[in-house]
Amino acid sequence: MKVYSHSRLSCYEQCPHKYKLKYIDKVETEVEQSIEAYLGSKVHETLEKLYRDLSYQKLNTLNELLNFFRNEWKKDWDDSIVIVKMDYKPENYLKMGERFITDYYNKYKPFDSGKTISLEERIVINLDDSGDYRLQGFIDRVMESKEGYYEVHDYKTNSRLPLPDYIENDRQLALYAIGVKERYPDVKDVKLIWHFLAFNKEIDSTRTDEELDELKRKTIDLINRIENDQKYETKTSILCDWCEFKPICKQWSHLYIIKDKTENEYLNDPGVKLVDRYAKLTQKKKKITLDLYAELEKVEEALINFSEREGVEVIFGSKNKIKIKETEQIKFPAKHSKERDRLIQLLKKNGKWEEVTQLDTAALNKIIKNKSWDLDVLNILKDYVKLEKSKRLYMSKI
Repeated sequence: MKVYSHSRLSCYEQCPHKYKLKYIDKVETEVEQSIEAYLGSKVHETLEKLYRDLSYQKLNTLNELLNFFRNEWKKDWDDSIVIVKMDYKPENYLKMGERFITDYYNKYKPFDSGKTISLEERIVINLDDSGDYRLQGFIDRVMESKEGYYEVHDYKTNSRLPLPDYIENDRQLALYAIGVKERYPDVKDVKLIWHFLAFNKEIDSTRTDEELDELKRKTIDLINRIENDQKYETKTSILCDWCEFKPICKQWSHLYIIKDKTENEYLNDPGVKLVDRYAKLTQKKKKITLDLYAELEKVEEALINFSEREGVEVIFGSKNKIKIKETEQIKFPAKHSKERDRLIQLLKKNGKWEEVTQLDTAALNKIIKNKSWDLDVLNILKDYVKLEKSKRLYMSKI
């Protein structure tokens, strides 16, 4: 089993298709760094310097830290760094970082509340006794308090404070707590501490051993789900705007094909024309005739063929887009057929009839999809069920 990480798990939760492109197909892209990510990295580097120098008995002044931050910012700056919020300039973000560092420095100086154990250190987390399921991560800072407790510190440059739910259910730091307990046998307990630098606020939490055991089980279940996924379907969200795979994603690639075309080329794109025609026909549905219905069916078929030929799941028009979704439906033998009678006898023989009395096909469908019965029984059922695939169209405004 490969070694996972919190970011790897989060990638799958965000979008299974993105996970496949990144970790399985290993598609290389020119990743555009956002200004928010750049700001976060430079602030982290500055705070790491603060505590690393302290371990050598050197306490930097605030001005020394700010100068380090400015120099690192200037040295690594690249004009390709993306600023989504066009009202703001790089200087605005630079000043934000200076404020984060200043507030943090003034709040915690002289930095003698505990002993720093590690900085930006890789940690491996075992989720089971056999070591089959493992994760790795890098902790911003681990500190031992004067009371003998260990603290996992994480610096956040988010522009929003999280809801209490986020703190109580944050997986990353809780996983790090498991790793810290494994690595340091003298640990009494582990406190999780988030520093929300934009608000000069510290929020802390703890996890019981029972909660950490439950987290291990949930994480193992998620890893198994990833390992057994056969489809890695796309999952659209607001996060798509920051995805480096957007130009090649089946949900967005058609848009990238047409967006740089001239107006004439754009309007004559086969996909655009089909979507526009489909939208026009559906507006007339209240006055539908046999001819109109026949034409609508032809356009639907043409859209599905275009989707398969071009390898896209969403086709864009002038004002609308059409998502083509494949669905699977389990079909059972018809009532009063010999196959149906044999299926009923089979269920009775295996002691499963009571769970689907009167052959409740909806219940049986759910059992097959969720694999709720023993594999032997499910394999026998394969002779009596058929998996039918169909495609449906969903139109929405752009």
